[in-house]
Amino acid sequence: MAALVLLRISIGWHFLYAGLDKLTSSHFTSAGFLGQAKGPLAEKFHDLVPDWDGRERFGAFEVKIGDERIPADEHRRDAINITYDRLAQKLHDYEEAFEHHYRLTPQQAEAVEKAYDQRKAELKNLLTEKATDIENYFHDLGRLEAARERKNAAVPFEQKRAWDAQTGLRASLTSWERELDRIQTELAADLHALLDPVQQKQGDLPRPLADWFTTDHIITYTNIAIGLCLMLGLFTRLAALGGAVFLASIVLASPDWPGLYPPPPPSAGRTLVVGKEFIEMIALFALATLPVGRWAGLDFFIHHLLVRPVYRTGKAT
Repeated sequence: MAALVLLRISIGWHFLYAGLDKLTSSHFTSAGFLGQAKGPLAEKFHDLVPDWDGRERFGAFEVKIGDERIPADEHRRDAINITYDRLAQKLHDYEEAFEHHYRLTPQQAEAVEKAYDQRKAELKNLLTEKATDIENYFHDLGRLEAARERKNAAVPFEQKRAWDAQTGLRASLTSWERELDRIQTELAADLHALLDPVQQKQGDLPRPLADWFTTDHIITYTNIAIGLCLMLGLFTRLAALGGAVFLASIVLASPDWPGLYPPPPPSAGRTLVVGKEFIEMIALFALATLPVGRWAGLDFFIHHLLVRPVYRTGKAT
């Protein structure tokens, strides 16, 4: 019993620390791990990354079969305008929310408009400068997707070629995403610099509710909740089952199986399916079948004060 309680607390500590580290880190993102997913479920994990292929933001640059007759210069100009309008609208929405939240003076509103125009100009210059590169990106992305549909896509050489191509495309897309994030961040900094002390006391601009239901937030707070419950012995079976399912998703995202590229790094050691995440997953499945929360845990009180009286009443009737 003592060994199982120690196992429960140790795994809980692992989850809790991992969640708190993600919460306090300003650089945490699950996009890198999910983007590196391999195997038969890779596309499912890629879909968890917002705008994984860039089509939502830059899709106007993609030349489809029906667009091939459009001259390249005309298509590029239209793509720049369409993408610019789409991305500039997000900046405009932020600007409007900022003005409404802080109740800006006419002088401040005028300065905000100037800052907004400056960042819009940067956005237009970025799209104009990268237009050809973005077109080439979608051309190469289309070739990669077609290659994955071929019958010989599972051949090791083809897997390596596809993986290298995917890595290069993701690097390009990530660089453009960082530029967009920089423009948004600098606009926010410019606007906050205009606030007086009274306005600054109102706190940060409230984030839309949808921003909290992201993959990163779900992972972070799920890790914290599972870790706390396991350490305190609270709803232990449910927490252990949730932790096991979470680890199962990690195992399925990057299965260590012969023939899947890329292979694990040498530092991970030589394994076959059963790695450290797999072992911890099995341990959690085992804990989910045992009453370890009643042994030095809060589940003891829940069971004896709530569950047993209800059970006895039902049995008596």
